[in-house]
Amino acid sequence: MSAIFEAEILAQPEAISRLTGEVLDHLGAQGVDARAAHHVALALDELLVNLGSHGNSADKPANVRIVIEADKVRAEIRDSGPEFDIRTAAEPALSENIAEREIGGLGLFLVRQFACEIGYERRGDTNHTSFAIARATA
Repeated sequence: MSAIFEAEILAQPEAISRLTGEVLDHLGAQGVDARAAHHVALALDELLVNLGSHGNSADKPANVRIVIEADKVRAEIRDSGPEFDIRTAAEPALSENIAEREIGGLGLFLVRQFACEIGYERRGDTNHTSFAIARATA
């Protein structure tokens, strides 16, 4: 059986901070290991901050759904921002000197590193961005 968390949020800093706290509390109460819970919260934070700042959608509600499964935590963000597929976002130039590197891209890079699954689909005017984080095995 899976436990579900759902919320509607505006992609604004205070609301994102509040949501990630609620998600961490929910995941902890459901017995999700701290590493997986932290990665879920970090990925949500990154994707929602990007939606608000780069997607110019801070005033448009987004829906977040998290499903806890035995071996992973699945999350989906549905929003009406501009089309953006995290899977095709440019990789940061990690080999360049940090002082010369363009700002940005590291957050999405991290999300792609610790997610065991990433999905994206555009349905009509809605983005469906999903990811899964593996849970620790006993």
